[in-house]
Amino acid sequence: MNEPQSAVSDPLTAANILTEAFLFDPFFSWLFPGKNHKQNLHEWWHFLTRHSTKNPNWILSVDAHDSTSSIWTKPILDLEEPENNGDAEQDAFVNFKVHELVDDRISQVLEAFTEVNANHPTQPHWYLQAVGTVPEMQGKGRAAKLLRPILKICDKEGIGAYLESTNPRNLSFYYRLGFEIQKELELDDGKAALTCMWRDPS
Repeated sequence: MNEPQSAVSDPLTAANILTEAFLFDPFFSWLFPGKNHKQNLHEWWHFLTRHSTKNPNWILSVDAHDSTSSIWTKPILDLEEPENNGDAEQDAFVNFKVHELVDDRISQVLEAFTEVNANHPTQPHWYLQAVGTVPEMQGKGRAAKLLRPILKICDKEGIGAYLESTNPRNLSFYYRLGFEIQKELELDDGKAALTCMWRDPS
C-alpha cells in the first residue's frame, strides 16, 4: 500500500524535513561549510520547496507523518518547443540562490553545478531532485513509499528516472528501487562527489 502523501505540501514543513535529512550529508557539507551550515542549508531547501509549489513542472511531496519529503521534476517531452525550456529556467533559478549563499566560493560551486548539469540525460525523464527522511525515522521504508507513486508512473508511461546521489551510503537504497550507476562525478578537485543514477522503466 502506498504511503498517504500530500501532492502539494507546505514548503516550510518540507524544508525542515530536508534540512534534518541532509544535515550531515557530505555534498551539502561541502556546499555550505562553516558555522552557518544548518542555516544556509535550511534557506536553500526552503527556497527550493517554495519554488516547487509555484512551478507546475515540480512536484513537492511530504508523507502523512511529516517525516519524509521529495521533490521531482516532470519530464520535458518536447525539447524543441521554446516554452519547454524548464531545465534552463531551473538552472538560472538555482544559480541565483547559490550566488546568495556561497558568496566567495561562487566560481568553484558554479563550475561544479555546470558539470552536474552537463551530465543530465538528454532524453525525457523524471528527475528526482531530492528525497530525505528525518534521522529518527530513517530505515523504516518511508522514502521508498513516498517515491513509489512516481516510479509507477515512470513504468506506466515507459519513461526513465534520474538522480544524483549525494551520499554513498544511499546507493543501496536506490539500487533497491531499480536505479543503476551511470557515472561518478568528482567536483572541485575531489572535494565533493556525486553519483549519477538512472532507472529504466520496468
